[in-house]
Amino acid sequence: MIDPIRFHHECVIVDGLNASWFFEDAVFRNLHQSGVTVVNATVAAWQNPAETIDFVGQMYQKLEKHSDIALQVRCMADIETARASSRVGMILGFQDTSPVADQIHLLRVYHELGIRIMQLTYNTENRVGFGCQAPEDKGLTDYGRQVIAEMNRLGILIDLSHCGPRTTMEAIEASAGPVAITHANPASQFPHPRNKSDDIIRALVDKGGVIGALSFPAMITSQLPASIENYLDVIDYLVTLVGVDSVGLGPDFMEHMPPEIEEAALKALPPDMQTLFRNMPPVERFSSIVDLPNVTAGLLKRGYSEADAAKILGQNWIGLYRRVWRN
Repeated sequence: MIDPIRFHHECVIVDGLNASWFFEDAVFRNLHQSGVTVVNATVAAWQNPAETIDFVGQMYQKLEKHSDIALQVRCMADIETARASSRVGMILGFQDTSPVADQIHLLRVYHELGIRIMQLTYNTENRVGFGCQAPEDKGLTDYGRQVIAEMNRLGILIDLSHCGPRTTMEAIEASAGPVAITHANPASQFPHPRNKSDDIIRALVDKGGVIGALSFPAMITSQLPASIENYLDVIDYLVTLVGVDSVGLGPDFMEHMPPEIEEAALKALPPDMQTLFRNMPPVERFSSIVDLPNVTAGLLKRGYSEADAAKILGQNWIGLYRRVWRN
């Protein structure tokens, strides 16, 4: 009989996308308590370059304050260091290319600062392409193709989670290497502009990419409250669709989020959807990153082998980082 708690703490666990307010100390404590080895930590999205640099600087201060339980990840060796020292490895990431603005050379600056994952668009249109809530998705711009080429050259993982369907598919095709959908679900199981078609998911995986299952309740089921079983159903579907080697976790927790940041994150959504998101109950038994051991236990209960559960919990993300970062 496998002990789920023991197994959880023996595994490399990767939180593929966490959008919590990392300037709140409790977020660091929650991640450490959860047993997460590595987290893709959103430090900027729609901010301009000046605001972004300020956010990154503040994140450095928080990392220094919490150096006993967290460290910044810039390369694969840092992940090993984090695990060996029982600290959470923090990958700094953006959920939009707005921080780049029209200054493509800033990509190198951000790479030097340790940004290793960057989403091309948030919900709306930007200089690079179109988000999932844009009235029309016209695909990648010429500038967007330049941005992709430079991200490939630098070794910054391209994230397509919030991109519209045409922009997503064109980015997969334009990238010289694998890309990610860090936090989205299959639209065939639950139609939503943020979720992805089976064709897109297959194209992503054919390019060597990984998709992270999203735990946002309103993108899992219309029968709220959502349960952890609904979340595990998403993982099961993805594994059936593209295989166990291409699926990870991308919960997208937004813990301790200030009201003004939450408002900015939701502003592109229709009013009824904004109301739903503000009032929806959390996923039962997976309402916080501290509940992550319940996902591990659920995978084992559903009959996943230890090897396959370990892939979903973290190894698939680790393999993708290694292929893209090249260090």
